Amino acid sequence: MQKSAFALGSRLPVTKASVPVRHGVGRTFAYLVLILTSLLFLTPFLFMIGTAFKRYEDIVGDPLNPFTLRPTLDNFSHLFGKLPFFAMLVNSLIIAVSLTLLSIVFNALVAYGFARYEFKFKHGLFVCMLATMMIPGQITLVPSFVMFRSFGWLDTFWPLILPGAVGAFGVFLIRQIMVAIPKEIFDSARIDGCSELGTFFRIALPLSGSAVGIVALLTFMGSWNDYLGPLIYLSSGSKMPLAVGITTMNNPYKIDYASPITGALLMSVPVLILLSVIGHKYFVDGLTAGSIKG
Repeated sequence: MQKSAFALGSRLPVTKASVPVRHGVGRTFAYLVLILTSLLFLTPFLFMIGTAFKRYEDIVGDPLNPFTLRPTLDNFSHLFGKLPFFAMLVNSLIIAVSLTLLSIVFNALVAYGFARYEFKFKHGLFVCMLATMMIPGQITLVPSFVMFRSFGWLDTFWPLILPGAVGAFGVFLIRQIMVAIPKEIFDSARIDGCSELGTFFRIALPLSGSAVGIVALLTFMGSWNDYLGPLIYLSSGSKMPLAVGITTMNNPYKIDYASPITGALLMSVPVLILLSVIGHKYFVDGLTAGSIKG
């Protein structure tokens, strides 16, 4: 006679054979939900790719069809003809790469201080730093503009780079990894004659790679897609990044759908490359660091 077990709170017996079947049904349902969710998120991206290769008549006549039987590269030539694309691409790269490198160094240095040293008011300072994450950025726009104007930094890249070089989220994330590094490793490095700065660059920073990678990725994406900051602090057209440039391509006589979408497609390529290189390796580890370590 086959053994049976009773599920808690259920009147029907649950046999051993029914458990794998129930798990199989649950797993199939989970995969279906994941596939449908993935398609939901991929749909706008498919429309962007399809529209970049569609003719104007097809975009206007059949806007809901993301695929076309008559692909064309005219949208790319129109984009490069109407917009100083590569100059704006260089501006975006200067801002995003500079900010990312500075954020890695400064966030990691502050996190190293909170993780490895004991000093007065350490806990209170850390809590105050975390509390700054609850302040909306829009509140600081006017004071920041007045301050940068007094510095003479308007229409330069400095207001777009320096304020984001260190942030509470980046410090918190990297600190959660650094506190888990055994203290004996740092002691061994100091016994071997490594300086404090050398200990940071040779021990703490490499061993915190997952958190540093995710901070670098999020910082680059935030700066690369930033639209409001350049619009407020920059006034020269030659200094505008791509995020602002592709929004200036429409004219009042003919709405050009294809050129901004084509620019957005090209603009997403560096982010996709970074996500495939860094995100695949560090994204999950970095984002879950704060949930398992105190």
